[in-house]
Amino acid sequence: MTAIPALATTARRVLTFAVVAALATACMSRPESRDEGRWTPRPGEAADWDWQIDAPYELDEHRAMYDLDLFELAPAGSELRYPGGDVVKVPRGALAGTVEKLRARGTTVICYLDTGAYEHYRPDAARFPGHRPALAGIPDDGEAPEDGSVIGWNTGWEGERWLDLREGRRGAFAEIIWARLDLAARMGCDGVEPDQNNPLGNRPGFPITRDDQVSWYREVAEQAHARGLSVGMKNGHDQPGAVAELVGHFDWALPEECAQYGECARLRPFVEAGKAVFAVDYAPGADRRTACRAHRAENFDGLIKTAPPTGEYRKRCG
Repeated sequence: MTAIPALATTARRVLTFAVVAALATACMSRPESRDEGRWTPRPGEAADWDWQIDAPYELDEHRAMYDLDLFELAPAGSELRYPGGDVVKVPRGALAGTVEKLRARGTTVICYLDTGAYEHYRPDAARFPGHRPALAGIPDDGEAPEDGSVIGWNTGWEGERWLDLREGRRGAFAEIIWARLDLAARMGCDGVEPDQNNPLGNRPGFPITRDDQVSWYREVAEQAHARGLSVGMKNGHDQPGAVAELVGHFDWALPEECAQYGECARLRPFVEAGKAVFAVDYAPGADRRTACRAHRAENFDGLIKTAPPTGEYRKRCG
């Protein structure tokens, strides 16, 4: 979700095994090309889509793509697995079994997860340095984060705090995030929507730079691709030049409120690269007709939703 809401991502023949192994190794360290089987939607290809990351849910409509919360989709027996053998049990989600049902009818399933924010209510929350059993015990806006903590100030969403994305600090929590991507891959998600990677312009509680933010976006995309997942660039388009730097690393984009804030043109490099932009503006903050005109002008696959997005309200800018 946006950080301060108005309402609260040709096979080639080779002759030797060594060449194949070398190519596989290289693909683990950089984004894969668009011909390796990932979902890489072009503008208009999945125009009939929906985004629901909170109840109530409405999944009876046969859409080209649904974007749903990873933990809500988790089946019974799900686990987050970490280097060294540690495991965190994941409770059965309210939408357990939905991934299989949607994919059986030909729908692409994108799994939403936070990769740049700590969520106090998630099953893996205690693994983040700085976690406290009571959220009120974690320093918030105006208070210095504790030494060694990667948990910053509130994002504007209940129970959610910015993470310390500085290059020298992210190693303290990166494996927690990668375990979430592993879970998405095991669950059969076609791709992921990684959220809250854009602390710049907000109050994260840490002196995060533009280079920190852009490099973290890039790392998240590469880690998703290494697991065979499609990945979208969520927000971050407000930083000048960031889209041009990152478009080659992502398969699609999902910007919030670009029409409301006059920023839709900044996503143009995605469309020019043949990659879909799933734009969302919110009612009542944005005028539906004005927002849809802005989406259509840029050849975006746009929706008008309420925040947080549920199955209750959806207007397609078709």
